[in-house]
Amino acid sequence: MPNTKNQPYYFKHKNKGRFIEACLLCLLKENKSYGYNLLKDLADFGFIEGEINISIIYRNLKNMENENLIVSSWLESDEGPSKKVYEITEKGEEKLSYWIKFLNERKKRINLITGKYNSLK
Repeated sequence: MPNTKNQPYYFKHKNKGRFIEACLLCLLKENKSYGYNLLKDLADFGFIEGEINISIIYRNLKNMENENLIVSSWLESDEGPSKKVYEITEKGEEKLSYWIKFLNERKKRINLITGKYNSLK
């Protein structure tokens, strides 16, 4: 994982944050989950601890729920407070599919740019 402390300001959180929706949808396609667990699981996508505030996760979850990409329900527990659990909907799976197509196209362009740059060395 690259060190973000030495990166220019425009590489810090701005670019990664754009893809949180895709990451969350992908995690929810794998399993139902709740906010803090999703925050922890973002490490699977290269996010480091403390890079994203939980409020950003919940804001994204609320927006995705408003768009019917996910649904939530309350999970009762004898061992602690109830937790709001999220799961992906069919519409959410369609949006995730769109994201994957978009990211694959973006990856092709990135490979073209980096290939060109590497050939100039």
